[in-house]
Amino acid sequence: MNKTGIIFFPAFDWSLGEFHPEREERLLYTQEQIFEEGIMDLPQVRQYSPGVADLFDVLRTQAIFPDLQQHNLDAHLIAVGSSLVLGNALMKKEITNGFALVRPPGHHSGATVWGNRGFCTLNNEAILINVLRAKYGIKKIAVIDTDVHHGDGTQDIFYHDPNVLYISIHQDGRTIFPGTGFTEEKGGPNAWGSVLNIPLLPGVGDEGFLYALENWIMPAVEAFKPDLIINSAGQDNHFTDPLASMNVTARGYGKITEMIKPDLAVLEGGYAIEGALPYINMAIFLALAGEDYSGVVESQGWI
Repeated sequence: MNKTGIIFFPAFDWSLGEFHPEREERLLYTQEQIFEEGIMDLPQVRQYSPGVADLFDVLRTQAIFPDLQQHNLDAHLIAVGSSLVLGNALMKKEITNGFALVRPPGHHSGATVWGNRGFCTLNNEAILINVLRAKYGIKKIAVIDTDVHHGDGTQDIFYHDPNVLYISIHQDGRTIFPGTGFTEEKGGPNAWGSVLNIPLLPGVGDEGFLYALENWIMPAVEAFKPDLIINSAGQDNHFTDPLASMNVTARGYGKITEMIKPDLAVLEGGYAIEGALPYINMAIFLALAGEDYSGVVESQGWI
């Protein structure tokens, strides 16, 4: 039986605006749903408390300009630190996998930080990767980014690193922010092939995503033979998401997670806050816990 860790950090004190799509309700509705369904009572579930990352851990991965005092990093440091809590629990074999339900998100934040970009200031997954490599000697890590937006920040940080395989499946950059993530972006000269971008036309649903996973993504991961798989778990490919144009369902996300089998999943986007996001996150968590997610059906899609 899996031992699945979970951590919640809604970041009550970090806001881009009361009605901004990236707001605390993204996690509050999910947390309420998971508790109401009794999922936290499953014997394999381990809940952890948020942690705070050290600035040294951040600066190991990202350079912050013009100086640290220009940025309000409190919530970001807790989002990173909470991801590290689950990473440490995984390495200590307290859990077999985990889901960091945290905000703010991070995958648009690159090697140099000048401010908020795509709702992101610090890159949660990239910092996590470099801390785990330094602390535990892990060599090869695969990042599978399932957010509807290309994770240009994560790609930027690891573009020249042959020991990190970055895979992003996303809505075509010609139709959505940040306008990157094309097939010719394959990694730097000493890391060519360490980046795999799969841009999809608007309207692709479960079948298309699962086809790409089976035929392109998982074969690339298997050939790379990573020591660790991290899922940048963006839920904005859902058919009701107001910021995108894809057609994935909550159960589709459960199947995606079942196929990827990530060691750690870290929340990124997803803005159908009430009608879809809680159900998507629940399906993902059930898949991680080895439970049946086939009964998870989203509501009518009200955001």
